[in-house]
Amino acid sequence: MKKIVAILVALLVMCTAVALADQLADIQASGVLRIGSNIAFPPYEFFWTNPETGEEETIGFDMMLAKGIAEKLGVEAKVEDMQFSGLITALRAGELDCIISGMAIKPERLEVVDFSIPYFSGEQILLVRKEDYDKLKTVEDMAGLKVGAQTGSLQAGILEEQFSASEEYIIDNPNILALDLVQGNIDGWLITDLVAKQYMAAYPDTMEISEVPVVYDSSAGIGVAIAKGDNETLLAEINEYIESVLADGTFAAWVDDAAAKSAALLIEEE
Repeated sequence: MKKIVAILVALLVMCTAVALADQLADIQASGVLRIGSNIAFPPYEFFWTNPETGEEETIGFDMMLAKGIAEKLGVEAKVEDMQFSGLITALRAGELDCIISGMAIKPERLEVVDFSIPYFSGEQILLVRKEDYDKLKTVEDMAGLKVGAQTGSLQAGILEEQFSASEEYIIDNPNILALDLVQGNIDGWLITDLVAKQYMAAYPDTMEISEVPVVYDSSAGIGVAIAKGDNETLLAEINEYIESVLADGTFAAWVDDAAAKSAALLIEEE
């Protein structure tokens, strides 16, 4: 009986080990890491024409992280440009291996996907037009006004929870949200501070970070999302890489470079 139990335990351990390595092994066997991202969120990820080659590239600190993780795994990075609101659905359907798209680590998301350690965090703010800055100081001042946020984002949740007296304006494209604010189609835009500064550089005489308080604990940060389940080996590889680029200053350099390029690009487009 003891021998049978020992055999069963050994088989269980073997099966568990195989299960843990499954997704990582599959990725390495395919030679490709399928990464989901919404490439319209500078400086996290955006399209940029390389002046040396004339070719359009996907850049930003999320994209540098994606390429670095793929290189560590010994595979090619294949980035799928998707609507942000559809990323988790695609991951859970097996269409992606991971999501790297400025995705905040939130309790409700942790119920359906697993996250890496955080690699970045930002403050949540409300952008308004400069002409409205002095009259929009509190959440109450926003009552009855139209406030925008990106579909499926944590800002959309903040809008629903904290600005319930405002009219919600939820769409997927941040560039359109920026234009809507500038053109007066919306009165405020909930966004992260780093992204806001890119658009403020592009519209220097139009946008301002308001004094309206936005309550959100950003300490959880943003992370790489992978399919929920027994993917500890894949997660360990991703976490190890994130730790290394955070520790040696590589990631900070990516952020600075992406911020400079995206600000210049947005200004050029204007």
